[in-house]
Amino acid sequence: MKYAYVLTSCENDFYYEQFFLSLASFRLYNPDAAVIALIDGKTKKGLTGKRSGYEKLISDINVIDVPGEFSQKEASRWIKTATHRFVPGEFLYIDCDTVITEKLENNFPQEIKIGAVLDTHVTLDMHHLRGNFQKQDTNAGFSSSLKTNKRYNGGLIFCGDNPGARDFFEKWHSLWLEGRTRGCSQDMPSLNQAEYELGNVITELKGDWNCQISHNGLPYLHNAKIIHYYATSLDSLEPAFKLASGAVLGYIKENGRLSSEINLLLENPKAAFEPLSRIISDKTTIVSFDNSLFFKLIRFNKRHPGFSAKRRAFTASFAHLTKKLFKRH
Repeated sequence: MKYAYVLTSCENDFYYEQFFLSLASFRLYNPDAAVIALIDGKTKKGLTGKRSGYEKLISDINVIDVPGEFSQKEASRWIKTATHRFVPGEFLYIDCDTVITEKLENNFPQEIKIGAVLDTHVTLDMHHLRGNFQKQDTNAGFSSSLKTNKRYNGGLIFCGDNPGARDFFEKWHSLWLEGRTRGCSQDMPSLNQAEYELGNVITELKGDWNCQISHNGLPYLHNAKIIHYYATSLDSLEPAFKLASGAVLGYIKENGRLSSEINLLLENPKAAFEPLSRIISDKTTIVSFDNSLFFKLIRFNKRHPGFSAKRRAFTASFAHLTKKLFKRH
């Protein structure tokens, strides 16, 4: 089985650094596997100097001629939804914001056409973004989130070597182009719409293959083969996963390589978490956490740390005073 990454990047983002980190973790456990990088021409021209270390970790580089009307993000999704055109046979697509934790064995049943993991490891009726998905689908002319109860994540996709798998990718690519004309350039809405229109082509894989640690991934972390650490909805927060930190990605950008500390983290990635972190399972707290006001408060506190400190001091004093009054009463 072949493994495929898609990269579109420039010097002002961290996509290359994520890609390099994921590749390094992949090679640590899969030194002889065939890994193909699908890279658009514009990105390839900028992969020089400190941004060229990936060449030693890759088996094959396929430079893709992407139509000029697409932005960088759109170019990534244009390639991703058409990966089957550039990678013959059976392959496992892996997003760049991942860390591989072990040797990946091809133990997928032969009859599988497409394999993927549920988004945030839950059915759609339990998903914190269900309303967003339904609004997004409606605007794009899609209906999968209105008609089904499963939403698959596009961070890891197994593609079998069969006509059904190729048909799925053709449908996905076509629907992505269609959705883009209506303002929806993300790839997950069209992925799930393709699944709906083709009638349950996707086989649900165990969460171990795509452990989304930001949302509901803890039950799969112990046996995780691939850790998927990024979540758009938590972009405002400092990541609890050390390998997703700005310090790690910044070091790679500055030096073009991994430090000994980063290599140590890759040797035991399932324990690479900040010591100051908490697990929340209380439903009331999670509902509050998902509220947009929560993130507005986070952003405000980051921009005005002095005010936040004064507010905490005032709150503590008020709580102490209230406690004393209640005791007297």
